[in-house]
Amino acid sequence: MTIKNLKIQLIKNLRHLLAVVLLLSGYSTYAAEISFTASVNRNPIGTNEQFSITFTINTQASNFQAPSFKDFNILSGPNQSTSMQFINGNMSQSVSFTYYLQAKSEGTYRIDPATIEVNGVKIKSNALTLNVVKGQGKPQAGTNNSQGDDDGITTKSVFLRVSVDKSSVYRGEAILATYKLYTKVNLVNYTIDKLPALNGFWSQELKMPDQLELRTEVINGEQYRVGIVKKVILFPQQSGTLTIDPMQGSCIARVQNQRKRSNNPFDIFNDPFFNDPFFNSARDVKVNVKSEPVKINVKDLPPAPDDYFKGAVGNFTMQAALDKDQVKANDAVNLKIKISGKGNLKLIDAPEIKLPTDFETYDPKINDNVSVTENGVTGSKTFEYLIIPRHEGDYTIEPVHFTYFDLNKKQYVQLTSPPLKITVKGISGDASAAQSVASYQNKTDVKLLGKDIAFIKTGVMTTYTHGTFFGSLLFYVLLLLPVILLTVYLIYKKRKEKLSGNVAYMRSTRATKMAQKRLSAAKKQLDAGKTDLFYEEIFKGLNGYASDKLGIDMADLNKETLTRKLKENNISEALTTKMITTIDTCELARFASQFQSTNPQQIYTDSVSIITELENALNV
Repeated sequence: MTIKNLKIQLIKNLRHLLAVVLLLSGYSTYAAEISFTASVNRNPIGTNEQFSITFTINTQASNFQAPSFKDFNILSGPNQSTSMQFINGNMSQSVSFTYYLQAKSEGTYRIDPATIEVNGVKIKSNALTLNVVKGQGKPQAGTNNSQGDDDGITTKSVFLRVSVDKSSVYRGEAILATYKLYTKVNLVNYTIDKLPALNGFWSQELKMPDQLELRTEVINGEQYRVGIVKKVILFPQQSGTLTIDPMQGSCIARVQNQRKRSNNPFDIFNDPFFNDPFFNSARDVKVNVKSEPVKINVKDLPPAPDDYFKGAVGNFTMQAALDKDQVKANDAVNLKIKISGKGNLKLIDAPEIKLPTDFETYDPKINDNVSVTENGVTGSKTFEYLIIPRHEGDYTIEPVHFTYFDLNKKQYVQLTSPPLKITVKGISGDASAAQSVASYQNKTDVKLLGKDIAFIKTGVMTTYTHGTFFGSLLFYVLLLLPVILLTVYLIYKKRKEKLSGNVAYMRSTRATKMAQKRLSAAKKQLDAGKTDLFYEEIFKGLNGYASDKLGIDMADLNKETLTRKLKENNISEALTTKMITTIDTCELARFASQFQSTNPQQIYTDSVSIITELENALNV
């Protein structure tokens, strides 16, 4: 047997051995779907320069048929290789057929699709368009070089990119931003070091899989494995040019140390088969990645036609109804206003209602039922008013008006409910008539002040003589008492109206209460083992407290603004750092499970401490 035959036999035996090892190890092809792609290692190409074209299938296949390369010199090929890639513990396997070619002359050339059979079904790859330009130097020598490029990793090997479904929108119109990781090399792991700042936007993240799912895409004729890192729905809160700042991260790329080929024809390791990753050592290389900033042109909305527009943008419907149309005086009735549709639902304020003068009302209870998908935010928002009529009679509640900007029609649309009629019956019975009803200023309770008529005292009545009442001190006090009480009432009423119009003051007074509710909800999620929801509640609680207490709009709330506001209020640097760090930790934990703290209980304790210390410092 000749040396050449020995070489061929040895290669076959090693290939069979590899197949047996893979079967015994239980490996399986990991492919979400069949993909057969054609890619080129560079484009454009210089004349007389060597380049490679690779056809890759991500499953077992047979009967590969290459297209014609009549306009190029074929230096080598097809060189078949099998590669395996591990991402988050999952293995994917693919088979590649590579041709090394040389361009003859300048021009634009089309490479037709290759074909291959999978389970008896013929599949075609994509076509390629190659641009050949005038090259420099002499033709590259050697037809057996298995590498058209070195193993160095460039900015084209691994990179982050953010894409938006629209770059020119109205204020309040939804934008879908998608962050993708592109790679031409095997990745062992990746981390996100800095999340993008979204100044001027209200954002709502889409839920992503715990593990990065890679698919194949061809960009400008080059093949990449692409994974979606993050998707977020953005609602611009101001007009002008807004910027989606970069996302920064790092990847660990595993690069194969390929063998240098010799010119010895009897060297069996000169075969392309032995340049498979299975036979080569590898090294891990850290690669820093950063997306490019994206500019969004935000157009201002046309002037609103009425006072019923509160910033709603999208497409909506409205329903308004009472839970009953007959009620006794001083009994409660519920008025529900439900707004449904698609748009910036969570940013919609409660519609104004106009009630008869004998009716009292409470701040509405708000319930959101929304779904966030790639198509935007859809669902409903319900405002529930508790109303108490004080006197009997037939009353009509004026129609409820709601105005929104319709993105399809590019104009404002006003929705109007029908008038709501209600009959209030008087209180029956003498005992009920003896009751008096008082409504406290916080409008949270209704109390009975009288229960029965006091018993008449029996026995000898003693009388006292105090002199002449007219002109006495008591006479003048009682005479002036109504004027004093009226003056006090008017001062109190004026102060209350002033405070109700001071939005910043009202937000500041409710900040602690809202933060405590968020922290309480976070504790329940933590006790239930739902760490994702726990971190979300902590994040919203700290940010909401900072927004309300410091008077920062949510659209403008970021690390720099928060730090500046805390400094202006003489908050210590240690407490500021503690708050910023906790918010960043919660934001990263919401984004990916690998960033979640190993001690969420400490995060909860720190959050309670932060709110307590800030409350003490800001209320001094």
